[in-house]
Amino acid sequence: METKTAILLSEAFENEMQVDGEIGEVILESNSSTGYYWQYVTDNSGVYQLIEEIDLRSEPTVGLSGTPIKKIWKFKGIRKGIGNILFEYYAPGLKQPMKSLVIRLKVVE
Repeated sequence: METKTAILLSEAFENEMQVDGEIGEVILESNSSTGYYWQYVTDNSGVYQLIEEIDLRSEPTVGLSGTPIKKIWKFKGIRKGIGNILFEYYAPGLKQPMKSLVIRLKVVE
C-alpha cells in the first residue's frame, strides 16, 4: 500500500481527516517481550477503518527481555462523522487494562 500523506494522530486535540484522504497513524511503545502490550479497540462508529498494523523491532534487540517495541496503527477515514480510537494497555495476566488512551477523530468530506 502506498501512503501519499500521513498524519500522526494525537490525544491532545480533535484530529481531522478527509474521507478517503490521508492516512492517520498512531505510534505507541510497549514491552511485549515482558508481556505488556497495547490493544486497539474499535468504537463501531463506522467513520474510520484500521487498515494496517506494523511492528517496529530493532534487529539487534529482537528477543531480548525488556526491550521496548514500537507499533504503528494506520487508519483511514471512510465516511463523514466523529469517532474515537481507543487503545488499552495490559500487563501480563491482567484482564482489566492498566490504562487507556482515547483519540478523537473527526472525518470530513
